[in-house]
Amino acid sequence: MFMETIKIKNLTWVDIVDPKKEDIEYLKQNFDFHPIVLGELTIHTLRPKVENYDHYLYMVLHFPIYHPEEKTSKSMEIDFLITPTTLITVRYGKIQPLQEFWKKCEAKDIDPHFGETTASLLYYMIGELNNFSSRQLDHITRKIDDIEKEIFGTKNIKKEEKIVEEISIVRRDILDFRRILKPQNTIFESLKTRGTEFFGKSEEPYFVDIIGDHMRVWNLLENNKETIESLQEANDSLLSNRTNRIMKIITLFAVIVFPLTLVAAIFGMNTKYLPIIGMENDFWIILGIMFIGTISMLILFKIKKWL
Repeated sequence: MFMETIKIKNLTWVDIVDPKKEDIEYLKQNFDFHPIVLGELTIHTLRPKVENYDHYLYMVLHFPIYHPEEKTSKSMEIDFLITPTTLITVRYGKIQPLQEFWKKCEAKDIDPHFGETTASLLYYMIGELNNFSSRQLDHITRKIDDIEKEIFGTKNIKKEEKIVEEISIVRRDILDFRRILKPQNTIFESLKTRGTEFFGKSEEPYFVDIIGDHMRVWNLLENNKETIESLQEANDSLLSNRTNRIMKIITLFAVIVFPLTLVAAIFGMNTKYLPIIGMENDFWIILGIMFIGTISMLILFKIKKWL
């Protein structure tokens, strides 16, 4: 059993990591939680939710955490059991912002109003988690800045292929980030309603601020999403233009070479009589015809402004 307890003024915060049977038994013996709720604590919950019971709130939230080896963000789940005097967090593995917040509570490096109610404790705790999510977005912002510099500062085809890969990786990370956070838009709205009913109207500002903090992170994420999509469009346009220029050059080269091929084919035919063949300086005459044909094609392209 890995469970820690800390007293904050007249409140208690119980933090449980990877709950086992002993942890569930402890909660069963010391709190009047519904058996279904206790059963859900032993398994991961895919969807966030908030439920209001007679004397406590049960809430499940997911927050993104970046995994460098997989180059994307994964969901970390935290379950909250909130009573008027006790806040219980149940998590699955190491969650950095909660550990940092625990240290702040131990050092009493907290706001004077902190800890007056479990609503305030929950507010500051979720605030730390939202700040962590905001910091998690920093690596996406840096990657987007690097991609922008590469798109508009390179003509290297190999590097362009790398840029396409980098854009795809960032878009996947943003997609995973959004998939984790988006369901919580409605959860925090629901928390505001149910939390106000549970704690009273005086605690409503805490829940309003939680929504505000969440929307701040969401707006940053949406800004990154729009930026990377615009950069992808710009990169696709640049690649398309470069491809078109290459195809244009190849086509013009093929058309210019066509008269040379035609003349060589004509004078290479195995017929009984060919004009010019056999005349003095016939080689140079044929070469001159090829040269004049090529120059004529170049002049025509120049007049048509194809070159």
